[in-house]
Amino acid sequence: MKLNLDGRVQEILERGQTGVGLSKEECIYLLGFNESSPESSLARSVADDFTRRRLQNAGVIIGQIGVDIAPCVGGCKFCSFAEGHTKFQKFRISDDELVRKIEELTEHGDLYGLFLMTMHVYDKDMLLHMIDIARRTISPKTQLWINVGDTDYNTAVELKKAGVRGAYHVCRLREGVDTNLRPEDRMQTMRNMLSAGLELYTCCEPIGPEHSVKEIVDNFFIGIDLGCIQHACMRRIAVKGSPLEDKGQITDLRMAQCCAVLTLATSKVKGFKFMSIHEPNEAGLLSGANLITAESGGNPRDIIRDTKENRGWTMGGCRKLLWESGFTSLRLGDESHVPLTFDYLEKTGSI
Repeated sequence: MKLNLDGRVQEILERGQTGVGLSKEECIYLLGFNESSPESSLARSVADDFTRRRLQNAGVIIGQIGVDIAPCVGGCKFCSFAEGHTKFQKFRISDDELVRKIEELTEHGDLYGLFLMTMHVYDKDMLLHMIDIARRTISPKTQLWINVGDTDYNTAVELKKAGVRGAYHVCRLREGVDTNLRPEDRMQTMRNMLSAGLELYTCCEPIGPEHSVKEIVDNFFIGIDLGCIQHACMRRIAVKGSPLEDKGQITDLRMAQCCAVLTLATSKVKGFKFMSIHEPNEAGLLSGANLITAESGGNPRDIIRDTKENRGWTMGGCRKLLWESGFTSLRLGDESHVPLTFDYLEKTGSI
């Protein structure tokens, strides 16, 4: 049987892997195919090969600790913390618990970066205190990052001076419609972070079945146009009790298809380091992603106070998934590599 692949898809993919990137229109065209089509499979294969060549077939593990929980004024209709439907009460982890969680994530010295995550409205002094604790606990081989709400330029400068390397921030799909937040404020925060000298990590999220291809692609290019060094795809989880629960979820395969197209679209971004898939899954790691996240503490996709007891991935689980996906080393925060072998999995208790 002859395989009749769409000729335009082949042309787009050939150009995409050369480092010139993809246009919005080309991304829309690629995402117009069903996720189980031969065209989608080819896009995922090309993106996978491109990432492995571009990033030396190295996988990356980052950790995230949600340091506080509270009913959040962001009101995101997909989030377990949102004011109006959350079941959580105000909670903040203690200094000792923070140290313990950091030590769990960094026990074997192979965590590339650590995120401290807060609610949208956060106590700056509290965050600076926790940054100080984290800086004194992690090794030089682990970078320190933040995932916080909208932030002005002066605060971003202060966070940079405190030892923060980069920040995760997004302007979400249907921001201002499915959230109480203003897209212009989200965008300004990203510009503030960059102006303060912080690296920008961003994501197309949270992707749901109701989002059009154009919406998804327009969101891709927020990070691309800003010059982010890490991009990602994340699907919306149908959090129990959230207003968007009944909308359901996209499949891992559809998310992997989105990841593949985004990977090739970012090929023109200078200094690009990581493509992430969230939550971790093998389909994404075979479609252009090379970074996954181990999580502890609060998690906006979980209804358990400490996500490591439920949805959150462990370091061991992340190592094993990267190895199973064919990555041959782990990249560390000082940009060195450690071989990712079966023996290494045994040594770190990952199997």
